[in-house]
Amino acid sequence: MVTPDEVRALSAAAPDTRRRADSGRPQAPAPDGGSHVAVVVKPEVMAAPHAADMSAAAVEALGRQGVTVLRCAVVPAADFAARGDLLLHYPRLHRVAVDGVAALTSGARRELDALREEAGVRDVLPAYVAMAHGGLSPRALEDRCREAGINKLGSGSYASVTEVGGRPTVVLNGFLPALDQGYRTPDASVGLLECHSERPVAELRDEVLGALHPFHAAPGSLRGALGALAREHGIELSEGRNAVHLSAGHLEGMFQNWRYFTAGDGDGLDGTSFGRALVRAGVDLDAVAALATDPDVTDGAGRTLSPHGATENLDRDEAVRLVARWTTTKELAG
Repeated sequence: MVTPDEVRALSAAAPDTRRRADSGRPQAPAPDGGSHVAVVVKPEVMAAPHAADMSAAAVEALGRQGVTVLRCAVVPAADFAARGDLLLHYPRLHRVAVDGVAALTSGARRELDALREEAGVRDVLPAYVAMAHGGLSPRALEDRCREAGINKLGSGSYASVTEVGGRPTVVLNGFLPALDQGYRTPDASVGLLECHSERPVAELRDEVLGALHPFHAAPGSLRGALGALAREHGIELSEGRNAVHLSAGHLEGMFQNWRYFTAGDGDGLDGTSFGRALVRAGVDLDAVAALATDPDVTDGAGRTLSPHGATENLDRDEAVRLVARWTTTKELAG
């Protein structure tokens, strides 16, 4: 179990060494029951000189909500982005921002068509193409999209009806370039927490994580605690700069804890709680590994789904059942 003092020391050390600081392999692996998730404390609240206070506050807030921090690592934010961790953390967000409509699931495409018809807009551009066509900086594009409103189409897929190059346009994931840029702040770090709780994932996402805007989140929640500290330090936060991430489900939590922790120890996916649950269900973990980048899968009726989105907030047994179906019936959509 990692204490606030331990994570405070790690957060203080990482900027000096410019290397990953890690509390080390836990004495025992995550329990097989409950929820095994990752929490990421984002660079907007992990910039010097406040990173140590912020990471310690995150551990304290989690502990008050019945979440145990098993392991912690602090990584320079620029390294996190440069190594591709940010892309792998948000695989569909990035694909949609680059590839546009081609990266949407069938349900997200239907939502996009309905939005276009309602707005009377024909043009659709992914974020990076919109930046190039409109001569926009990442922050300018994000501001334009947030002012216009961000509509969720599906997992990792968002749309804003705005103007690009003098034409009304639907921009897909227009906030992503600015989010990516935020991880390249020279003096900022990323806090990675391997966590376990007996509380269901849906409860962790709702009651423990708190509202998307940290300044509006409940005081006892994780975002609420970090938002209160951010106010004290004069740190600007918003729905986009929302301070912290908590795995959306058992599948995403497995991949994040494996990527950030157990893989570095030389362990496979069975080094995670959900990975062991899949093994007990007879699921081939080599096939499961193909789901790490959130490829489309089918639901058996020709519709495509995001595996990370489709398992969001589900209980463990239902998530195991879905992953087993996708990997044993070859329902990857390509």
